[in-house]
Amino acid sequence: MRSALVVLWLLAFAAGPAAEEPRIEALHISFEGDRVLAAFSLQDAFDHRLASRLDSGLPTSILYRLELHHDRKRWYDRQLQENTLEAVAVYDAVARTYTVHVKLDGKLIESRTLRARDEVEAAMTRIGPLPVFSLERVREPGRLLVKVRAELGSRTLLSFIPVTVATDWADSNKIRSQSGG
Repeated sequence: MRSALVVLWLLAFAAGPAAEEPRIEALHISFEGDRVLAAFSLQDAFDHRLASRLDSGLPTSILYRLELHHDRKRWYDRQLQENTLEAVAVYDAVARTYTVHVKLDGKLIESRTLRARDEVEAAMTRIGPLPVFSLERVREPGRLLVKVRAELGSRTLLSFIPVTVATDWADSNKIRSQSGG
């Protein structure tokens, strides 16, 4: 009995305090003509693993999956479009600078050279407002919302099962589209 209590006590305290899970916050959308602008931030993304990867000089990326949905009351939302936004940072040890590239569906939309790591973290985790969707092909008016999820890489479970490290999906405010197309 005592040995079981000791083992439980060791397991409870060996894990230590739980770290904050990464999450999407302050997701807000708006319209600019026929484009949907999104702004959001990723909180608690830079843990020890991601920070050490960045400092090693390896390309470090955060992949954001964005989905545009037609909001339907009391039913599943219908997905209209999807995009990927990728923020990639590379450390140059000789120049002691970080280069951050932001790509929307594989197309480079922004590139910055920064000196401080906190600036890099901000550049990779504070997004927008950025045009992420076009409403040219959306025909019917209605309420729209954007869903966002961040993927921070992968880990292995039981030393051989690959698992993607990702946040939960976050929903934006709902905004009414006046007319499609």
